[in-house]
Amino acid sequence: MTPDDRGSGRALRATSWISGTLALGSALLAVGHAGVRIPVVSGLGPGGSRAVVPVAIAFTAAACLHGAVAYGVARRRTWAWPLGVLAAGVTLLGAAVPFRGAGSIAGIALSGLQLGLLLSGGVRSALLPSRSDASRISS
Repeated sequence: MTPDDRGSGRALRATSWISGTLALGSALLAVGHAGVRIPVVSGLGPGGSRAVVPVAIAFTAAACLHGAVAYGVARRRTWAWPLGVLAAGVTLLGAAVPFRGAGSIAGIALSGLQLGLLLSGGVRSALLPSRSDASRISS
């Protein structure tokens, strides 16, 4: 195992953990936006324990996407890279606009870190086969 392999392995684990954290956070926010009072989480938003169903649905979808990315990156699945880039980009945009304070800061930081790791050479090359690998596989 080369130092580059160890570095990409650490980056893959970090990406998977961040994706899992985003999945868990999105699931908590989905429950909170469904009208269930969650200590600390319910105090972050302006609505308290008021149900906002469209937002709950969006956070449920985000939780599923980030959970799939966490699984796919941990298993080094090729499909995890484009799905992760899409999920991180949408989450980053959704956390930034409209800005909602501490929750937005956490979402921006985690999804920005996730996106940065996915776009890094180590994670990208570990998940996506190179052209030489693809031609060798198809031959």
